[in-house]
Amino acid sequence: MSKPSPEQFEQALQEAERIRESGDDPFYMAKSLQYLHRRVTELEKVFESANRYLRLGLDEQEHAELLKALESAKAQEAKERGEENKGLGL
Repeated sequence: MSKPSPEQFEQALQEAERIRESGDDPFYMAKSLQYLHRRVTELEKVFESANRYLRLGLDEQEHAELLKALESAKAQEAKERGEENKGLGL
């Protein structure tokens, strides 16, 4: 299976939104696509931050950016679950 083009993925997200608004998502495919899109977006930020941190020789500023990206991903996940995010204590 090949990766969808950016245009195809955007169309899929628009269709997922339409399906969710119509209330006709009996197998939760639209809900799942929207959730996974949000989750992957947050985790891509963590990936990029970790990659920069390691590539730049464990730079302190990049370490802080990595921690912020992790915190953001955790906060989004807690929000999705309806929980209060305790955070990393930063």
